[in-house]
Amino acid sequence: MPRREFEKAAAIAVVLMLSARSGMAQSPPRPGADSALLAYHPPRIALVQPAEGGVLQQDRPVVVIRFAAGEPGDPVDARSFAISVDAKDQTSLFRVSATEAWGPLASFPSDLSLGSHEVAARICSARGACSSTTAKVTVASPTVTVGEAASGKDVTARRRLVDAFLVALRSLLKQ
Repeated sequence: MPRREFEKAAAIAVVLMLSARSGMAQSPPRPGADSALLAYHPPRIALVQPAEGGVLQQDRPVVVIRFAAGEPGDPVDARSFAISVDAKDQTSLFRVSATEAWGPLASFPSDLSLGSHEVAARICSARGACSSTTAKVTVASPTVTVGEAASGKDVTARRRLVDAFLVALRSLLKQ
């Protein structure tokens, strides 16, 4: 064997021996065995107040949404929170923390019609995986206490009178 061919064969043998030691010469893993990827879990999000199908009073239509990271190494990005009510963006009305968001369904509760409304919320993780939830909530007219109902007076007019009295009292106390 000529020297050049011998050196070439020796180099190939060394490469094969080194690759066998390092595990490079092993056969590729079987599908579904060691190479199975674990399922990735996006953040979890849910409407917690009111519960799905719950009722809110028109004078205080506040909802609470909670969320949590789906993966330990991929935290929730609270800045990505978005919410809409009947397909109208209401995100600016909500306060957002690391684990929940809360706020009214409308800027002015009196503008919110009575009946069923669809609330859709979305949150993403720091890596961009997103989750959403959709729920129906019902807005009902404010409940009237037994004493107010027995008086026979207009409840909203009575509340306005009390509010005006409190504002006047506060301004007198500040002087």
